[in-house]
Amino acid sequence: MAYIRYITKGNGQEYASLADTVRNGSRVKQEYLGNLGRVVDKETGIFQSRERGMFRYTLAGGYCDLPDARSDKLGSAPKAERLILDFGDSFFLHQFLDTQIFRDAFYQFLPGQSDTLLSLVFYRILTDKKANCYADTWWQGNYASILFPKAKLASQRVSEFLAAAGEEGAQRDFFREYYRLLYGSQSAAGILIDSSGLPNASRMSVTQINNHNGDISLEARLIYVIDRKTNMPIHFRYCAGNIVDVTTLCTTLAELRQYGIAVDYAIVDAGYHDEENVKELYKNHVNFITRLAPNRVLYKDVAKEHLPDIMSSANALRYGNRLLYMKKAPVELYGYPGFAYIGVDVDSRNQQMKRAAFAAMDDKLSLEDADKRMSKLGAFIIISSEDIAIEEILPLYYTRQQIEQVFDLGKNNADLLPLRVQNEDTFRGHLMITFLATVLLQKLQRDILAKSKKKDKINPEGALFGLRNQKCKVYEDEIVPQEAVKSINDVYKLFKIKCPYTISRM
Repeated sequence: MAYIRYITKGNGQEYASLADTVRNGSRVKQEYLGNLGRVVDKETGIFQSRERGMFRYTLAGGYCDLPDARSDKLGSAPKAERLILDFGDSFFLHQFLDTQIFRDAFYQFLPGQSDTLLSLVFYRILTDKKANCYADTWWQGNYASILFPKAKLASQRVSEFLAAAGEEGAQRDFFREYYRLLYGSQSAAGILIDSSGLPNASRMSVTQINNHNGDISLEARLIYVIDRKTNMPIHFRYCAGNIVDVTTLCTTLAELRQYGIAVDYAIVDAGYHDEENVKELYKNHVNFITRLAPNRVLYKDVAKEHLPDIMSSANALRYGNRLLYMKKAPVELYGYPGFAYIGVDVDSRNQQMKRAAFAAMDDKLSLEDADKRMSKLGAFIIISSEDIAIEEILPLYYTRQQIEQVFDLGKNNADLLPLRVQNEDTFRGHLMITFLATVLLQKLQRDILAKSKKKDKINPEGALFGLRNQKCKVYEDEIVPQEAVKSINDVYKLFKIKCPYTISRM
């Protein structure tokens, strides 16, 4: 819990700083959060520092300016120039958010606390993965404190906010509005679904032991759904870390239907393929593509029939710089008609050949067994509920990489990991803030790629980092942004954003 720590120095003057108690298992330690400066009036919470001048701070209300009469009475610093703040990054991100179709969903989520919400979303995006206890320190030195003046970012307030953001009712309200803005009366035409482990050592019930390909970890499981056409994240849910992917697909589709999202196409990984899921997809008229795992009976049967003669010139296919051999065959999928696409990736096969040959010699395999093992190298099978041209199946299936990129964005740029929460209430709120940050980052990344020319490609992360170098000076009634260098102006021009000479504070 955050608190104000007071000390008296040798000159008899009392000074104050912000601190917090942080629990790590059974241990409790104190953590320094920031300096408040000289104590002017302890009873009413008035302090003075070189950076902020005279101001009031309370744990309940955070920072606030003093009324002019009170400041003059106490002898504050001159009123002309009050602060110099990081400006360009939050100014740009705020301008960008305000042009998005989903903008109102962000502002209407916990509307009484939107300043705190947007401050935390911006903090996740604009800083290099810092704990929430530093959010208030960042906010004080950034233009976000002008954009979102009512933000309450002391550690205890942030924990309370995350619990509120994790409430089921609030999240349902958000998704209803989000889908209304994204789709109107339409619905998602196609989706990509995947999951990712969130390692942690908390005592939440969703933290369980997971065994993934022999790697044992203590984790929760996060499931993301993205729109196949727009690549935008549209939904998330989570489950215990010991629940396997295959059991989550039907529930995920059922949740989407509750919001009126009638999916008609799904692209999923091999981990989601089983009889129940396939039948559920057919029953709900959802066409699908998925990879077939080698341990499936269907894989073994199809491979036995088609792999021996697949490497024929008639089956050669070029995919980018890769050479493949592919065939299509009708199959039965638990009583429903479907299609199997049998392929051999020559590059992958060649890379594995030498290693597999040596392994066969070391294992002293018979020639027949060695040939059998070698024949499977580089092989894969994709199944589909509908008949698709062979040359189209790989580009369609590999759109799955988009959701992997979204997970990377969340983990590397939106502070999804490491988890710094100790209970499921704040865990749900953390996932919600990360989802919002990922939505904004994904749209920004897509727009930059679409707008910038090849020779002038702008890196989204680098652009935001560079924008921070544009400062602003804060006066009593106006803010004066400082001149932007060329790299910053290039970003503004790309998005047709005009940086004003002055910004009113009224």
